[in-house]
Amino acid sequence: FIVERDRGVKVEHIFGLMGSRGGGTGRIGFHELRVPKENMVGPENGGALIFNQMMIPERMTSASGPIGGAQAALDVAAEYSTKRKAFGRPIKKFQAVSFKVAESMALLDAARGLVYAAAKTVDAGLPHRRIVSEAKKYSTEVAWQVVNNAMQIMGGIGYTDVYPIERALRDLRLAMIWTGTSEIMSNLIQHEYYEELKARPKDERRDFEKDANRADAEAEKVYE
Repeated sequence: FIVERDRGVKVEHIFGLMGSRGGGTGRIGFHELRVPKENMVGPENGGALIFNQMMIPERMTSASGPIGGAQAALDVAAEYSTKRKAFGRPIKKFQAVSFKVAESMALLDAARGLVYAAAKTVDAGLPHRRIVSEAKKYSTEVAWQVVNNAMQIMGGIGYTDVYPIERALRDLRLAMIWTGTSEIMSNLIQHEYYEELKARPKDERRDFEKDANRADAEAEKVYE
């Protein structure tokens, strides 16, 4: 339904947020609300279908945005590492720093690849629930890890508000929660995979018993 505010909708409280403060979050109350039939969107009892369709672009946005935010944080930290010196040389010369940069870039490139693959799957009209969930889960967790690496590279100054790393850390934490938590994504991924496995033709499914080293050991094949 499209609900008009003057029909009994009241914003009762606006929450303060740890990060992503540009987007307001509040508690909305509905008081003796009546919505006319003409305000109905889609068919009756069709809300779940609309919601599931809406979640695809939402989750793709949630998957792609944090990659850019994490890349920006890493760029700041990497530039900092070329200027900050310890023991007479730039800290980028120490593997404890440079290996964090290497790890972070590998993670970000892998996340980008998965997001692009998910987007192509959606555009092609192919089944995409699993890969979109994978992209959302993986990229948001990678973004958090990369920003954490960036802060570690910068040390104490990274924890202050002198550089934008602390803000990136606060902002990107939400990405693992909104549009479906990482745990919900994991649940969707395993469910879709098992459904795909079950739907495969029998001649395309692996016989894990025949693949065993001791395929003849019948006594060990007990599952209850």
